[in-house]
Amino acid sequence: MTVAEKVIKPTKAGIFRTVFLYTGQGESTLLVIPTGSKVNDYMFVLVDCDRDKEPNEIDLIEMFKDLFVTDGELSIFINTHPHNDHIGGIKEVYDEIGFSEVWHSNHKPGGEHKKKYKDFQYVVEKVGKSNEYFLLGSNALNKIRTSDDKEVIKNIGLVDYQILSPAEYLCEDIEDADANERNRRIHEQCGVIKFTYGKEAKSILFTGDSDKKAWQEHITDYHMDNLPSFVLSASHHGSRTFFKDDEDDDDVYETHIENIKPTYLIISAPKQDDSPHGHPHDDALELYKKHVDEDGIFHLGANVISVIVDIDSDGNVDVNTDKELIEEYGKGNDDDDDDSSKNTARNIYIGSQTSKIDNKPMG
Repeated sequence: MTVAEKVIKPTKAGIFRTVFLYTGQGESTLLVIPTGSKVNDYMFVLVDCDRDKEPNEIDLIEMFKDLFVTDGELSIFINTHPHNDHIGGIKEVYDEIGFSEVWHSNHKPGGEHKKKYKDFQYVVEKVGKSNEYFLLGSNALNKIRTSDDKEVIKNIGLVDYQILSPAEYLCEDIEDADANERNRRIHEQCGVIKFTYGKEAKSILFTGDSDKKAWQEHITDYHMDNLPSFVLSASHHGSRTFFKDDEDDDDVYETHIENIKPTYLIISAPKQDDSPHGHPHDDALELYKKHVDEDGIFHLGANVISVIVDIDSDGNVDVNTDKELIEEYGKGNDDDDDDSSKNTARNIYIGSQTSKIDNKPMG
């Protein structure tokens, strides 16, 4: 059995597993979604893609090759927005691994993101119009928009999802804008998706790089009752833009997180000194700490870990850290070879985790 199979594939039926993969300054999360009552009844969905040459980041292609060496396949790629650190390497993943569907925000960027966006367009063309879906906000469960503009109910296994953003009227507004305005508003048009599972329903909320304007003007008021989530993936790698327009903005926005009420927060970012943008921002961390207990905050880059969240069919949740994927598939590990880095990852950036996590994958 390969490391990827051991860590990622559940050994019990009916587990919804979410693997927040360490990819440095970027984001890639693998969903293992139950589809039936047998141990091997699962489908695999990738939310965002980041594949470049940062130290220790997991090579998605090598990991997927090992994950699917005996069975299974990647079914869907969901892109919250087409920035380089959320679509980087997707052409190679498609060519080497393959997947049948693409869900995306339908944003058209320019500037520095154009090259990788062309790679993303290549993938969309390859899967074909009938397998392309648009993320548009809805109060309905499991509703998505086809590429020919039809709203459809589309189930993905036994897990429910709800698309909270972007709003349709916003997409229409941005579509008519020039390239500079589109680039400026890409985070406003970012996909925000909630996945829910279990009899006592537990949810994981993916926020992409959605910003204060998106939440304040388009998401929170409209979806207030649908915001509560057990696990929150921190927007924009722990950037202050979730709460503020900029560092000097005194009009701090917290209504969204007051209603999300997360128990766990996952921050996909490298060590702060290694981030070109200083992620996660100190002022954002202080705001997050007002709403999430310190032992529930996981910054992937602080100890170079991935985080695995398991929800069973009753709604019980287990959260564990993992270093095996990084040790096996990480690139440039020479700076992380000391013994302490390969022991338990209990000191995760903020506070000290004791009873809630260890370094063993669930199964």
